Amino acid sequence: MSRFRRVLVVAFCGVLTVASLIYVRLALPYPFRRAPAAVAAGSAPSGSIRFAVLGDSDSQSFHDNLTLADPSLRGGPFRATTWQWTEVLARLRGDQINPGEWGAWGTGYYRAYFDEAFGLLARTPRKDDYRYNFAVSGATCSQLMGHPLRQAIRLVDLMNTEPQAWRDGIVLIRIGVNDIGGEDVLDALSRDPAASRPAALINACIGAIGEAVALIRKQHPDTNIALVGVLNNADWSVDFNKWQSAGEIANIDAGMDLFDNGLRKLAGENRHVAFLDDRAWFRSLWGKRDDQGRPLYKTAHLSPGWAITNTSGDDPHNAVLADGHAGVVWNTLWAQHLVMSLNAAFGLHFKPITDAEVIEFLQPCFAASARSAPSSHNP
Repeated sequence: MSRFRRVLVVAFCGVLTVASLIYVRLALPYPFRRAPAAVAAGSAPSGSIRFAVLGDSDSQSFHDNLTLADPSLRGGPFRATTWQWTEVLARLRGDQINPGEWGAWGTGYYRAYFDEAFGLLARTPRKDDYRYNFAVSGATCSQLMGHPLRQAIRLVDLMNTEPQAWRDGIVLIRIGVNDIGGEDVLDALSRDPAASRPAALINACIGAIGEAVALIRKQHPDTNIALVGVLNNADWSVDFNKWQSAGEIANIDAGMDLFDNGLRKLAGENRHVAFLDDRAWFRSLWGKRDDQGRPLYKTAHLSPGWAITNTSGDDPHNAVLADGHAGVVWNTLWAQHLVMSLNAAFGLHFKPITDAEVIEFLQPCFAASARSAPSSHNP
């Protein structure tokens, strides 16, 4: 090689090295920077148990103004007093359960790819949330391990920076409704619980969740994993006029059972993995359709005047928000149930969330409802 060419090669490599150093210098502070002002209080105290979440909009923290296309849709006029279960848990048991600091975590898809290429921590999209909450609205089971989200892979990369801190920690996986909860899938199941397309979607979900569990178990064998079963969207009030026969509802339930039984099998393979039956919890509060497949749901009574029905609307007397997500009462009661379930599943000693704490937490929500006129409750 001539001297001139050697000079060019050295210069070119030097430019690449400088560019790489500039990129690393710019990128490095992001994953380790202090989070901005939080909606919730500061960091959890030492001795609390790390708690991570993988999933979809049923777990992405509610008060995220960055990734919602229209933030006013979630909670409507009651947005300020409507909370996701993750946020309820942080407020009521943040001294024992540590979801990480609240902050603006994550980047765009391409930046995340570059971060990984340079061996840096990565996550996407950018959203306001707790640091260990990787749940993203719209996520499907494939996003646990696949691009662009790679939720499980990127969470484990973060866990690997402090492996001892995740001993006895918890990863909750709650995903699947975006895969098998659609009306087309439920229609197919209502005709045949073994229909090929729903079965393929269910099996793919179980496979992806199994891969995520295996990854976590391999690198963090002492971390506990909670697998949450899928809800039945036939219980959503906007679909009450569909599948109005005992046979159709039984078929849909059988399809949901295939999903849940797959999770039960995963949980049965290791004492550090547990299954949480979400449909059983829902039925304990609001019941189910009758023997003819018609809506026959119960009313949950928390306090005088606090009757919560399985209806849709942003007023807290509705179990479900107008946009189809769980309302504040649902989320608060689910957080209460989750603490009890984690204690039972893993032999933990979190302080149970009492009924009195639930009432106190929900008081501002119902006070806002009382001030609202006319009520947005949809009986």
